[in-house]
Amino acid sequence: MRLLLITPRSSEKKPPIGVNIPQLALHILASLTPPDVELTVIDEQIDDIDFTQNYDLAGISIMTANALRGYRIAQRLKERGTKIVFGGIHASVLPDEALKYGDSIVVGEAEGIWQKVIEDFKNNQLQKVYKPGPFDLNNSPLPRRDLNLEPVILGYKWPGFFTTRGCPYNCEFCSVSDIFGRKIRHLPVTNVIKDIENAESKIFLNLDDNVVGDTKYAKELFQALAPLKIEWGGQSTINIASDNELLKLCYKAGCRGLFIGVESISRKGSAGFKKTLKTVQENLDAVKKIQDAGILFHPSFVFGLDDDTKEIFEDTLDFLDKAHITTATFNILTPYPGTRLYLRLKNEGRLITEDWSKYNHSTVVFKPKNMTVEELIEGYYLLKKEFYSVSNICKRICRLSEIPYFGLVQFFYAVFNNIAGRQITPESAQNNYITEA
Repeated sequence: MRLLLITPRSSEKKPPIGVNIPQLALHILASLTPPDVELTVIDEQIDDIDFTQNYDLAGISIMTANALRGYRIAQRLKERGTKIVFGGIHASVLPDEALKYGDSIVVGEAEGIWQKVIEDFKNNQLQKVYKPGPFDLNNSPLPRRDLNLEPVILGYKWPGFFTTRGCPYNCEFCSVSDIFGRKIRHLPVTNVIKDIENAESKIFLNLDDNVVGDTKYAKELFQALAPLKIEWGGQSTINIASDNELLKLCYKAGCRGLFIGVESISRKGSAGFKKTLKTVQENLDAVKKIQDAGILFHPSFVFGLDDDTKEIFEDTLDFLDKAHITTATFNILTPYPGTRLYLRLKNEGRLITEDWSKYNHSTVVFKPKNMTVEELIEGYYLLKKEFYSVSNICKRICRLSEIPYFGLVQFFYAVFNNIAGRQITPESAQNNYITEA
C-alpha cells in the first residue's frame, strides 16, 4: 500500500519569504502509520507533489485558506485512482463540502482513529465519516523527526513542538474550542522532553495556542525545559505579565519571544472579541514587563471589528511606537466557517464572498460596520507601509539592544520578520478586497 500525506500550501505558487509554521500533524500521523505502508509525506510550503506517482490513499489536512488548493490536489490524485481522506479544521467544520472532493473525512483529532482508517482502507471498508472525539494526550505518539519538514530560517532549523490542546475561552472569531474542546489537555512533560531531544535542534517554535493556559502545568514544563538549554518562541496571552514567577521561569526555559494576541487597543474592540478588558496604559505596562524579562513581545492586531473606525490604524501605530515594539502581525478580521463570527456576519448579510482562498487575514471578505471596504484595506496597507518602512525597521532593530539578555535568536527573528513584512505593500491593495460586482 502506498500512502501520501499532504499539507497543501494556500496558493498555486510557493509563498514569498516568510516564516513557515511547522505542521506537526504530518509528523504525528507518520508515526502512527504501520511500517508495512510505503509512506510519502509532503508539506507544500517546502516541497512539491509529484503527480506522476501513483498512490493508493492520500490524507490531506486542510485549513480554510488552503482548502481550495487541497480540493484541486484531491481531484488530480483521484484521476489516477487515489482514494482521498480529508482532515483538519476546515474539513471538520464543513464535512459535507469536503466529501464532495474526497472519499472520507476525519472530524476532529485523528490520532485515535488513524490506524483504523488505514485498516478499513486495506479491507475495502473505508467509512465516509470518522468522528473519534477528543484524544487522550497521554497516549500521543512521539512525532517522527526524520521527515525533514522543519522550516529553515537564516540557516537554522526551527522544529515545532506542542504541549497542550484545548482552550477555555470561547472567542467569537475562533473555532479552537469547538474542535479541541474548552478543557485544556496536556502532553506528559516527559514526552515533551523526549520529543525535543529527538529533534536534535537548539531552536524551536512552540505550537500551543496558549503555552501558559494552565499555569501549574506551564511552571512544571518550564522547569523541565531549562536544563535543555534550548531557545524557542511561542504563543501566550498578555496575562503572563501578571505572574512574576511564571515570567521568570518562561525565560529560564529558553523562551525568547512570545506571539500575543492584543487584537485591538480599543476597549470596545477587545470587548467584541471577548478579551480581558485592559486600558492602553495597562497594555503598555504589561509589554514593558515582558520585555524587561528578556522576552521579545510580538503583538498581533485585528482590524475591521464592528467598533473600528479609520482612526484605529493611527492609534495602533502610536501604541506600537510607545511600546517599543520590534515586530508585529497585522490581520484583517477573517470570519472563518465554523465560528460564531462567520454565522453572525452571514445572518446579517455582510459576507461578500465564500471563496476560501480569500480567507487569508489580508483580504476583506465582509462589509465592515464603520468603514467602507476600501477604507479598511487602504488603512491596513498604509499601516503596514509605515511600520515596515526602512527607517522604522532600522530604528526598531537598534532598539533590540534595550531588551535585557538580548540574544542572536531575537536579532535574527526580528530582522527576518521585518524583511518578510515588506513583501506586502499598498500597491497590491487593489487585489485584496472583493466587491459585490
